[in-house]
Parts: sequence; C-alpha cells; structure tokens
Amino acid sequence: MIFVLCGVLEGTAAAQSNLVLSLGKLYGGDVQTSGRTFGIALGGTGAHSIGSELEYSQTGHMTDLSGNESKVLTLMAGILVAAHIGPVRPYGIFGYGFIRQRTEASTGSVLSNLSNNDVGYNVGGGVAYKFSRSAGVRLDLRHFKVRKADGLSFQRITAGIILGG
Repeated sequence: MIFVLCGVLEGTAAAQSNLVLSLGKLYGGDVQTSGRTFGIALGGTGAHSIGSELEYSQTGHMTDLSGNESKVLTLMAGILVAAHIGPVRPYGIFGYGFIRQRTEASTGSVLSNLSNNDVGYNVGGGVAYKFSRSAGVRLDLRHFKVRKADGLSFQRITAGIILGG
C-alpha cells in the first residue's frame, strides 16, 4: 500500500521558501479609517502546492466605528494552497492566531497578557507573479475576525515583494 501511494504521489520534493514584505490598508467591518499596514511573512510551498506561512502585520493608526483610535497587530500561522500557472500563482489561505488591538490605555509588551479575546482567524487569497526563481510580487486580500461574537472584524488588502523560491 505504501509503495502504491509513493508511486501515485511521485514528484520532486522541491520545497520553495520565501519572505514577503508587504504594505496595505485595513477597511470594512469595524474599521472607519486606517493608516498604512506593514506585514512580513515567512513561508513556502512544497511539491504539491500546499504550504504554510507565518505572518506578522501591524497597522499604526486604526479608527473603529465608535471613533476610538488604536493599533492593530496580527500574528497568524496559515495553510495555503497555490496553483502554478507559469509565473502566475493564485492561492487561497486560512490562518489562525492572534489579533491584538492596542489602545493608548494598553500596558505591557505586545505579547503580554494574551487572552481568548485576542484569538482569531483570517481567510482569503491572492495572486503572486514571479519575475524569476527568487523574486516576484504579490497581491493579497484577507478577512480577519476575532473569535468571540462581538470581536473585531475587518478586511485587509496588501501588495508585497516576494524574495526567495
């Protein structure tokens, strides 16, 4: 059975890791206005176009629907599925991790006092275009939601530079 499975899944084991630096903006949901969002992601895909990604992003100034200003930080581990159509790579992604809204009254470091109120998910997708084996660009659209019923919810659009395979 194992030999048959190995024969069916035959292919080169060519893991492709990359670093993505991106800029974007939050909108929709509980967001009235937002400043620039900066993100950095480290991840990659394997021979069967299934991969993973660890992403950190920070939005400096976000105003919610009540007029309160805060920073929004996310740290998400995600699973992605990509299709390779020449240099174009559309993908879908689902991530789970922390979404932290920091106000002026927040104390402590970024990752101190984490609770269930900071756990959330993101779902979305995008398209990457590779200029070469080690460089490209990416456009990404995701929906973020804190897990609790009345938790923070928003969309994020980013454009980024891909470095690596």
